[in-house]
Amino acid sequence: MKQSENKIYLIHGYTAGPKDNWFPWLNNKSKQNLSIPINLIEMPNSDNPNVEEWDKKVDEIIDTSTNITIIGHSLGCIEVLRFVSQHDVSNVNLILVSGFDETTNTLPQLHEFTDFRLAMDSILPKIKKAVVISAIDDDIVPTHYSQTLAEHLNCKFVLLPSGKHFIDRDNVFELPSVYEELQNMLSQN
Repeated sequence: MKQSENKIYLIHGYTAGPKDNWFPWLNNKSKQNLSIPINLIEMPNSDNPNVEEWDKKVDEIIDTSTNITIIGHSLGCIEVLRFVSQHDVSNVNLILVSGFDETTNTLPQLHEFTDFRLAMDSILPKIKKAVVISAIDDDIVPTHYSQTLAEHLNCKFVLLPSGKHFIDRDNVFELPSVYEELQNMLSQN
């Protein structure tokens, strides 16, 4: 399969944007080494996110006519899963970083995104490969939420010894484990 037939998207999380955290680094690595730029989606009102606005944004951007890999970070992981559940897609690769799919006690302002259960039985058949990555010291989305997400997706769970929530605040501007998983997924196409 030609690399041009693959599209990669990244959905950032709460209070973030495409220029934050490790996202620019990952985009540069992907362009340089895989010859595929990552579409870093600018989600609306990330300081006060709204489910309908976020759904509309990804619907406008993600091209379902190609092979897609979607990377989500934190709240972006729920939006990734919402997108997959709502669309007729198949063989989607997912990389979910510091993800969760249930209400957390650490992020009450995001309950609008988690007040319903995602229908995993409609999501799982659409996934080609998925991985969930977390750090044991994550103080925003405690690791057990990410581990539960991996269990719900029946996928690989990568637990890193440090990195917290993988954000600028924690001086995380590169995230090699995400790039390695991306490389592995695309090499299997």
